Amino acid sequence: MTLDVSRSDLGGRTREWLALHPDERRRRAVQACAVKDAGVLWSLTEAHLGLYGASGLLASPHTFSAYRTGVRQFAEHAEANALNLLRLSQDDAQAYVLALLAQGRKVATVRGKVAAASALYRALRWAGATEAQPFVGVRVPKDHEHPLTKNPPYSAAVLRRVMGGVEERLLAARGPERVTLLRARTLLLLLSHTGLRIQEALDLAWDDVHLDEDDPSLTVRRGKGRRSREVMLSDRLVSALRTERGLPRRRSHAAGMVLPFRTRAAATRLLRPLFDRPGEFDGRGQPVTDWRGCHAFRKHTGTRLYEALGDFAAVAEVLGHADINTTRAYVRVAGGRAGKVMRDW
Repeated sequence: MTLDVSRSDLGGRTREWLALHPDERRRRAVQACAVKDAGVLWSLTEAHLGLYGASGLLASPHTFSAYRTGVRQFAEHAEANALNLLRLSQDDAQAYVLALLAQGRKVATVRGKVAAASALYRALRWAGATEAQPFVGVRVPKDHEHPLTKNPPYSAAVLRRVMGGVEERLLAARGPERVTLLRARTLLLLLSHTGLRIQEALDLAWDDVHLDEDDPSLTVRRGKGRRSREVMLSDRLVSALRTERGLPRRRSHAAGMVLPFRTRAAATRLLRPLFDRPGEFDGRGQPVTDWRGCHAFRKHTGTRLYEALGDFAAVAEVLGHADINTTRAYVRVAGGRAGKVMRDW
């Protein structure tokens, strides 16, 4: 329901730009460029993405959020460097890439910022504000670091410790604290036992969860690229979902959805404290944590499945990857298996 309302609002904002006379659309875009108005520049970009983006209005909220941040940061860069947005050169665009790298941004992050700025210029050309294509041909260095080195999967030992801590606390918990811990357990199992993307977990509706069948499963209907898939459920996850279905909910919670919260930030607030290492603190007095974000759960699932099956195609099917080469970046197996053989030489 919440997601549908969000898309309806996006459709309305898109239609507002579409309904403008071309001259008025151009005037607003030119004015926004002149004063570096990040809000209007994003509104225009959002409308163009809704109309002509690869997924249109069906793109994930995370995609729109990332592009919105990228457009705002590019507008701030343009303001700080007195750039003329309507006459931006390729040199200016390449200098933006260098500035981001000089700030210590990761290559993948820089690629995302360039994608957002490119989307802005496609929108500006659509509005008739400029013919400039400054980001065409801009080069971003290749990232030679392996994805599993940058963001490795959670180890089985870490997840056992975290889940064990939750179960131990549940023995004494009462009231709202118990509800929170039960919900955290459900989300931990949902992510680590199915390999769902966090957005797929947030979008999961009870109508797509089949707990009472011989082979319990769930249906992912809004996967990346709008691909649907069936994912089997473990006995532990089935039990946790049955408990979740009986937990109290506020009226403000989305009706019919498995999880009562709708944002990644809410999921992170729920899970991140569970990954703090008991009694360990860094030099600033902050808890030492094993938290690596929600995507590391998918890599954990991929690794466990490959260890059991030895079949990249089967792992790709569960994770919802269209390209099996993507799956290879989710599996930390080869080095360990090779090491076992080499120790016996």
